[in-house]
Amino acid sequence: QAHKKHATRGQTAAVNRDQSKVKHHFIAYVLNNDGELCELDGTKAGPVIIGKCDGDLLRGSIRAVKGKLERGEISESLSMMTFNLANE
Repeated sequence: QAHKKHATRGQTAAVNRDQSKVKHHFIAYVLNNDGELCELDGTKAGPVIIGKCDGDLLRGSIRAVKGKLERGEISESLSMMTFNLANE
């Protein structure tokens, strides 16, 4: 019930115009149904297809983040975590 009470309050207003004001946010990498690595970034209009992935989401994500670092798109002040299905 505590979750429901707070969830109905809504969300923080999104920054729609000047993305330079966004200091910290989450970016997620996922594989789509075609096996392509996709970036989900709340500061962008929709998913960004990075490209074909060899099926290794972690390695593909690392390559994408390293590319962003090399191009200066993100700072080295970042945190990363990964979620994966457990082997059955």
